[in-house]
Amino acid sequence: MIQFEGVAKTYQSGKQEIHALNGIDLTVETGEIYGVIGFSGAGKSSLIRTVNLLERPSKGRVLIHGKDISTLSSKEIRTIRKDIGMIFQHFNLLNSKTVFHNVAMPLLLAKTPKADIEKQVKDLLDFVGLADQAQKYPDQLSGGQKQRIGIARALATNPSVLLCDEATSALDPQTTKSILDLLKKINKEYNITILLITHEMGVIREICNKVAVLEEGKVIEQGTVFEVFSNPQQATTKRFVRSVMNDELPESLLAQIHEPHSDHTIFRLQFTGNSVGTPVMSRVSRNFNVDLNVLFGNITELQGVPYGNLIVEFSGELKEIERAITSIRDNNIHIEEVTHYVS
Repeated sequence: MIQFEGVAKTYQSGKQEIHALNGIDLTVETGEIYGVIGFSGAGKSSLIRTVNLLERPSKGRVLIHGKDISTLSSKEIRTIRKDIGMIFQHFNLLNSKTVFHNVAMPLLLAKTPKADIEKQVKDLLDFVGLADQAQKYPDQLSGGQKQRIGIARALATNPSVLLCDEATSALDPQTTKSILDLLKKINKEYNITILLITHEMGVIREICNKVAVLEEGKVIEQGTVFEVFSNPQQATTKRFVRSVMNDELPESLLAQIHEPHSDHTIFRLQFTGNSVGTPVMSRVSRNFNVDLNVLFGNITELQGVPYGNLIVEFSGELKEIERAITSIRDNNIHIEEVTHYVS
């Protein structure tokens, strides 16, 4: 378990103080994949680097398995760092060393017996799918292969926590998916707690159980991936969600919508679970004197739960539209007005 309690981090830049973190409270449960997302400068990197004390909090506490790491001795810090693996955006491999020696480096520093190093590195390279690359050098590998080597190295000390610092942002989409699949495999097979930071909401949707949104060093929203994606509350969160849910009407489509009339209203409908397969729209059109024009629709899956999103134009008398809306809500479907045309 990782706990952040009132964590603040201030940097001094000349006479100016820069507040990178402003009272972070978060709990990452054992075995979770927890994502932290934010735009550049939000404080993501400062936050993740407090977990292994690459950055010391100016205020507050970071607890790993209940221990306040800032109170530990130098020897205890070295021990706990072995329990925290880290992978980086730009791989941080030693170009002068072979793949084998890059993965073996943490074990060599820990003075692990040679026979144990041989076996462990071989097993790790096999696990990440690069057993045949042991004697190559990093410059001979693709970006995805380099990141797999970085992951193997991070796992060398058998950590219980894995930190991912923008681990896929330098990779193409197909390679990103393969790396995320590998991280999910690590989490499932080794029960390793993963804390990752990213600016890509697609990464959060693909791999995480929970997410926290950072802005100006503060957590502005947090919850399960399903909660945050299906009902974002903050403007920044909505921007991130829309970047992957793609539920905004393009201007070209808006221009094609009927000339403004007082009896035309656009609504967003959100379906979850069993309601996704319910023919609600056809029932509404049969039972009420309302015309429906579906402008946008998609169905995706969030944490294994079907999630549907529709943007529909309603036209008709206000009383009939209100009756239709009541019927839709009675089917446990969230509906909200997007815009109303004024004649």
